[in-house]
Amino acid sequence: GGFPEPLRSKVLESRGIEAVDGRPGATLPDYNFEEAEKLLKEKFGAKFIDDKDVLSHALYPNVFTEWKEFESIYGEVSKLPTDLFLSPMKENDEVEFELNPGTRVIIKLISITPPRDDGQRTVTFEINGERWLMPVTDISVALDANVRRKASGPNEVGSPMPGVIVNLKVKEGDTVTEGEPLATLSAMKMETVIPASASGVVKHVAVNIGDKVDGDDLLVEIE
Repeated sequence: GGFPEPLRSKVLESRGIEAVDGRPGATLPDYNFEEAEKLLKEKFGAKFIDDKDVLSHALYPNVFTEWKEFESIYGEVSKLPTDLFLSPMKENDEVEFELNPGTRVIIKLISITPPRDDGQRTVTFEINGERWLMPVTDISVALDANVRRKASGPNEVGSPMPGVIVNLKVKEGDTVTEGEPLATLSAMKMETVIPASASGVVKHVAVNIGDKVDGDDLLVEIE
C-alpha cells in the first residue's frame, strides 16, 4: 500500500525524512489511562469525568480541554438536539425536546433586542410558557466597539486577572454588602469568586456569563 515508487522515495528525500516500517503507533509508549483519569478528575472534578472522557482526552487533548471550558461556562448541552446546537434559533422559532426521561420542554424564542453600545442584547424566550429574559454579549459588536474600560475607585469592581465570567450573582438594582459575592471568574483552570468592594446598590453590570475579560476590566459598578 501507500504511494507508488519512485514518488514515495522522492517525497521522503525532498523532506529529509525516513520511511516508517509497520504501524507508526506501535512505537509510541503505553498510555497511562489511570494516571490520566486521576489528573482529569483533579482538574475538572470527579463527577464530570467518566471513561469516555478519559478516552476522548487521550485522542484529542486540546479539543477535549476546550470543550470542558465551554461546559464550565454554558453548562450541560448534550440534551440539545444537534441541529439546534449548530443552528441557533431565530425569533418566533419554537422547539420541543426531552430534557430527562419523562420530562419534555418547549422553548420559544420571543425576541432579541438590538445591541447596546457595549454589545449587550436582551434575549426574551419562553420555557413551557414561562417567560425569561437573559442578557448576553454580542461578541462581534463588543469586539468592534472595544468598549471594556478599567475599574477605578472603591465603588467599581474589576477583574483580578484575565479569565471568563462563568456566573453572575447580582443584577442592576440589587442591594449588596461589602464582601458579598458578585460574580465567578474562571481563570487558569480555577474559579475565583469576586466580592463587592463596598456596600450599596448595583448601578451597572458590565459583563455577562461567557464574557472574556482582562485584568482590571470593569465588572460591576456600585453606588
